[in-house]
Amino acid sequence: MSFFYYNFVLMNKLYALLFSLFISLSAFNINAGPVPVAYKMYPNPLSGSELQIKFDFEFKTGQTYVFTITNIIGQSIYTHILTEDEVKKGLFTLDTEEIKLDKGIYLTKMVNGDHSSVQKLVVR
Repeated sequence: MSFFYYNFVLMNKLYALLFSLFISLSAFNINAGPVPVAYKMYPNPLSGSELQIKFDFEFKTGQTYVFTITNIIGQSIYTHILTEDEVKKGLFTLDTEEIKLDKGIYLTKMVNGDHSSVQKLVVR
């Protein structure tokens, strides 16, 4: 067997391990503080061109509210800083055709000041 074959087998095992770790961790919210940030995405899995994000937290002056989408290797695909109106409404909608999300698995993160949560987003 050649050197390239062994590297190929090793890389496949590494990808399988990373993917299984990702799947097991994606079932939990990862919190940056003692209070998780609750938010819901609809539809998930995403098959259309609109993604609606709903959340329930109070607007506080000087607080930063950010929603991000990253691919599975951690590259930032999209970042949205929520406006005061969006925070008060408790929702906003993304046009996913503008973002150009390919089919696959992504991680989303909602940050509310010092607190954050991460959820998995599947695009079909």
